[in-house]
Amino acid sequence: MMQKTQSDQADKAPSIRSRCGLNAANFFQAEAVGVVLPILNTFLKEAHWRYDEIGVASALLGLGTLLFQTPAGVLVDRLKGRRILFSVASIAVGICFGIIPFVPRNAIWIDSLLFLSGVAQSIFIPVLGALALALVGYKALNRTLGENQGWNHAGNIVAALLAFVAVRYFGSASIFYSVAIASLIGAFSVYWIRKEELNEEIASGDGKQAEVKWGTILRDRSVLYLLAAVALFHLANAPILPVTALYIKQLGGSSELTTSTVLSAQLVMVPVAWATGRLCDSWGRKPIMAVAFWVLPLRILSYTFAHDPRMVVFLQALDGIGAGIYSVAIVAFAADLTRGKGQFNSLLGIFATAQAIGGVVGPIVSGVVLQHFGFNLTFIGFAALALLDAATFQLLVPETQSEEASQAALAANI
Repeated sequence: MMQKTQSDQADKAPSIRSRCGLNAANFFQAEAVGVVLPILNTFLKEAHWRYDEIGVASALLGLGTLLFQTPAGVLVDRLKGRRILFSVASIAVGICFGIIPFVPRNAIWIDSLLFLSGVAQSIFIPVLGALALALVGYKALNRTLGENQGWNHAGNIVAALLAFVAVRYFGSASIFYSVAIASLIGAFSVYWIRKEELNEEIASGDGKQAEVKWGTILRDRSVLYLLAAVALFHLANAPILPVTALYIKQLGGSSELTTSTVLSAQLVMVPVAWATGRLCDSWGRKPIMAVAFWVLPLRILSYTFAHDPRMVVFLQALDGIGAGIYSVAIVAFAADLTRGKGQFNSLLGIFATAQAIGGVVGPIVSGVVLQHFGFNLTFIGFAALALLDAATFQLLVPETQSEEASQAALAANI
């Protein structure tokens, strides 16, 4: 009876204030870190760093996130004060970036701060998923995730536009001040979510039985197949943005045109994320995620036919389809696979680790292939990898939405 009461409480519609608080947390988290790396590289180059030193610095930021992504998910499952956890992580990111212009510009200081900021950022994916589930429960989770991710991508767009203006008029160091300000606002905005509207018990997976160990969850074939598909998806997709940026320059495109590849994709992600939240309920998790997986090889292969830099920008905008769908659907999969078992946030952290591995390995592989075989073979090779991944997902990953959950979600939509 107690579990039913908790679930019913979580499925009640949240107040407008709490919804705004969750959306604001997603917006400012993205706004804080969305465009730091390109400008960081410029900042370090102005400080006379070598290219290999800059590469190590960027890698350490990703390494901090990669190493702590799974432990971060476990931590979010164990701790109940998740608003506090988000606030602490957000402030830590703001401090790490905000003091960069004031510390000695040597590797010990800069690399350490970037690594620590990566560690803090590992908290964001599981804790924001946990807050969404705690606030709205399972019935409205996907629609809420779509809304949250729409605001998250909007934050990236605003960050890119503000960064362009700030760097142009105030220099590259200004980006770090803006990150500190956005992080501070984000840290306090999460408290707009009313504590009494959060069901902290359901936030870790609504455990109706003795909590299942996350090692047991990893032995589930559905989890393993999805984990492999996620890693391959990001292994194929992560290198494409930097490769297309180089391809645009190779075709004679301007730096402004190169920058627009990021903005164009983010503009597509906003409506796609909002739509995915609803389609996860009406179509199911697998059909909508399959769209992301099958679009990827078609998009990558299409670059081999693009010989105008503006066409490359247009095609890169289609990245917003895959990214917009993935950011919502993967949380829906994790919620289904852990419902009644607990470990929801731990599984989110594991999926994020697989994503990070693909994001680290993919660019390294693409650099080697591009150096020795050129753009066309690079695109063909990664398109083939993406096609293999799409087939893996289609054939091996099952639908995880139960009929009961589908009917309940559709009723909630009505």
